[in-house]
Amino acid sequence: MPIEFGNTENQTFSYVRVHAPSNTWTLKTGDEETKVDMSKGISIDIKNVKFGWLKIDVGIRDWVEWESTSSPSPKPADDYKQGFEVTCFYNGVEAVFSNNTFWGGQFIAKLYNEAEKHPEFKSKVPTVKVSASTPIKVGKGTSYDLGFTINDWDTDPKSNAQPPKEAKAVEAEVSFDDFK
Repeated sequence: MPIEFGNTENQTFSYVRVHAPSNTWTLKTGDEETKVDMSKGISIDIKNVKFGWLKIDVGIRDWVEWESTSSPSPKPADDYKQGFEVTCFYNGVEAVFSNNTFWGGQFIAKLYNEAEKHPEFKSKVPTVKVSASTPIKVGKGTSYDLGFTINDWDTDPKSNAQPPKEAKAVEAEVSFDDFK
């Protein structure tokens, strides 16, 4: 007698992956990857960036948002780092960009501080072109300084967003004999 464990339709999570050394930005939705064309840029809703504790490991992403940026919540465990989460839009797809690295935090801080200077900041989302990734020495290691420009301002990037593609449902026949 077959059983089914829930429905996986419409549970696709789109996210932005960045390889800082090569300045390669990729949008991942389900099994599909799309390289971001930085000559066009990517819209980043920097005004609504969220901060918190982020744990990233192989197959794991755990996010604990802070109630206030001025008053971080207690760190959940040693393997969590300060991080951010921000919504991005590329070619009509909405995706989450989250990161807990030094270069990621510096990029988001610089982008916020630059965008905030513009009158469009209050009502629009900046389209950002990341033009360079320069290695910098941080402590005993290497990090990256991302050079960027705000290319344009989008009034409503959500209106251009396409809904995520439906995930393929996985069906399996399971017999109660399998649990003996």
